Amino acid sequence: MALTPDPHLAIAPTELPLFTDLYQLTMGLCYHREGIAHRPAAFELFVRRLPANFSYLVAMGLSQAIAYLEQLSLTPEQIAALQELPIFAQADAGFWELLTHGRFQGDVWAVPEGTVIFAHEPIVRIEAPLWQAQWVETYLLNTINYQTLIATKASRIRDAAGDKAQLLEFGSRRAFSPQAALWAARAALAGGMDGTSNVLAALQLGVQPQGTMAHALVMAMTALAGSEDQAFAAFHRTFPQSALLIDTFDAHAASQDLADWIAREGVTIRGVRLDSGDLLTQSQQVRSRLPEVQIMVSGDLDEYQIQHLRQHHAPIDGYGIGTKLVTGNPVNGVYKLVEIDGIPVVKKSPGKHTYPHRKQIFRTGDDAQISGDRLGRMGTAPKVGEQELLQLVMRQGQSLIPQESIGTLRDRTRDAVRMLPAAVRSLDYAAGFPVALDL
Repeated sequence: MALTPDPHLAIAPTELPLFTDLYQLTMGLCYHREGIAHRPAAFELFVRRLPANFSYLVAMGLSQAIAYLEQLSLTPEQIAALQELPIFAQADAGFWELLTHGRFQGDVWAVPEGTVIFAHEPIVRIEAPLWQAQWVETYLLNTINYQTLIATKASRIRDAAGDKAQLLEFGSRRAFSPQAALWAARAALAGGMDGTSNVLAALQLGVQPQGTMAHALVMAMTALAGSEDQAFAAFHRTFPQSALLIDTFDAHAASQDLADWIAREGVTIRGVRLDSGDLLTQSQQVRSRLPEVQIMVSGDLDEYQIQHLRQHHAPIDGYGIGTKLVTGNPVNGVYKLVEIDGIPVVKKSPGKHTYPHRKQIFRTGDDAQISGDRLGRMGTAPKVGEQELLQLVMRQGQSLIPQESIGTLRDRTRDAVRMLPAAVRSLDYAAGFPVALDL
């Protein structure tokens, strides 16, 4: 192979053009040999069904998709590696010329990140020469599916926790890869979280990393110093603004010891964290002893557990969420051809049907609440009171939109979720939202 094997399987930005499924390239060769590679095509990325118990999705990942499309090109070494694959033994010089000079030259329509969308509504549409539009499917699905899942989960967690709770993303060790951890941190912050423990993600996103301490510090310093109190005192001397993790041995006893320390020496403890056990009962006990101390909890939490804790008036000020935020039921987005050379096309496979034509999402509602969507043909005029959601974000391979801050995305997500009917925001059941088909 012309490419040097990498045991770490790390992906450099210049390698992303090969982050594709083989059949995207074999179809490209077929299109070339049949003389249709440059026919104008339109593909739309959407979900047929929402994940179980979800009533909406928050679109996310567009920024990374645009950056990928702008930089899409193969190096001579990558071309050489493909030429050595037996499956391309019959490829002619014209195909390799196509790949050598190929750049993404299409248009992209998309809903802004942080927009609430529903089943069958396009998150992104690619309008490009057929071979180019086919090539980019894998990466687009990878980034948009995953970030949309995390942003949606984060928005549901924020909704369950309320506006005042501090929410921290702790999922890096459970995310599906280092790259996924970075995307998860971004999407979680954009979806409503206040911070992330991932140092690299925080620095790349221009925010401060957040965190407390681990049980290992308490265990190590207790073993060496002789008591848990000395472990707390040592960490507090170094990080007086950080929360203390108090459930390593006995949260009940630890909270009493901290109360005695505060009374005896007048120290100020910013917060404590509970990571196990009955969080409702423990938080009540800690509050009774430490009435002025912020209480944070963690430990395989999700929106349902947070809702349960709030319904039972648990005195909790913040939540750290990891595993159940960055994993879970996937967003099963698909990327399907809807037009070729101006001809509408449709897939009729049982359970996997698609709708033809390039589409626009027409949304109705007022400043307080959205009331319904209409999925209509692109180019048709909106009706009175309708807003067109899909926007032209890239023309002929060049981005038309600026980079948006995490704060801007978080605000857009918050406002979009707040405008949903109460039934659609409910965690107790999946509620339908009216989306009219007008094709």
